[in-house]
Amino acid sequence: HEFVLGTEKELKEHYEVMKKFPEMEHADPNMVTVAPGKTGDVIWRFTKAGRVDFACLQPGHYDAGMKGAISVAAKH
Repeated sequence: HEFVLGTEKELKEHYEVMKKFPEMEHADPNMVTVAPGKTGDVIWRFTKAGRVDFACLQPGHYDAGMKGAISVAAKH
């Protein structure tokens, strides 16, 4: 599986590329890829309030609903 942060538009575009090249390797700081039964970490500093989307971009996973959003609150 993958956990990728981005805008909905960025995630959809990247997913279309992943469907064509499913073995494509990544090393982006906004994502982690993990093998079945394993865990991983993404350490990310959110710099502004708002919505941040995330998804698994492995072929078939995004279409199966493996996506969501994080709501980042304003710093008090």
